[in-house]
Amino acid sequence: MVQESPAGFLKDIQQKVCIERKPLRFCAERLASLLRTLEISDLTDFSPVILITHLATLVSTYTKGFTIIVEPFDDKTPTVSNPILHFRLAVPIEI
Repeated sequence: MVQESPAGFLKDIQQKVCIERKPLRFCAERLASLLRTLEISDLTDFSPVILITHLATLVSTYTKGFTIIVEPFDDKTPTVSNPILHFRLAVPIEI
């Protein structure tokens, strides 16, 4: 299990795949715009990509208040790489 702050996660992304923070802030908005431009009405097939763009936007926009936890393997299949990503809030939210 790997536990990182948003800043640490962004640093890893920068080092491993050369993606900077600023473009990630608009990732979800840009994908939504592209899908509208292409007039794609059924977004079901794009759900995984949409989820990733929301992750990128959240991590690059909010640098405090949560931790990213990555579990590289599922407990049911410990020999097969199947990463699971969790967000953990650092401070409870009052509603």
